[in-house]
Amino acid sequence: MLSRNILHLASVGAIVCSLTGAASAEQGEGFTGERFLEYPKNAQMAYITSSALMAGVIAAQNKKPQAQCIDKWAVAAMKNEYKEVIDAMSEFPDHHPTGVIVAVLQKACGRFKYLDQE
Repeated sequence: MLSRNILHLASVGAIVCSLTGAASAEQGEGFTGERFLEYPKNAQMAYITSSALMAGVIAAQNKKPQAQCIDKWAVAAMKNEYKEVIDAMSEFPDHHPTGVIVAVLQKACGRFKYLDQE
């Protein structure tokens, strides 16, 4: 379901994040959009790609149409270097980057609220 380009970029992104410090301990509670925007563009792209990939995996287990939407969104958004997410980070610099990414994804593809399916 998820495109090979997304999977490939996420793998490369994980390596880039670890090399640039994006995966450091500072990403805990005090990690904000303001700090995220100081990262190099390739680290920002890798972080957002990895977040979108994980959201897609979670959606695929719960709501397949949402997973398909996330995949399409990620492919299109990657082409413009995730401008919508970067703009949202600038607008909400005190929020955790993952929260901002999830908000953008929810706006595009619906809420991440699933009923227990067991």
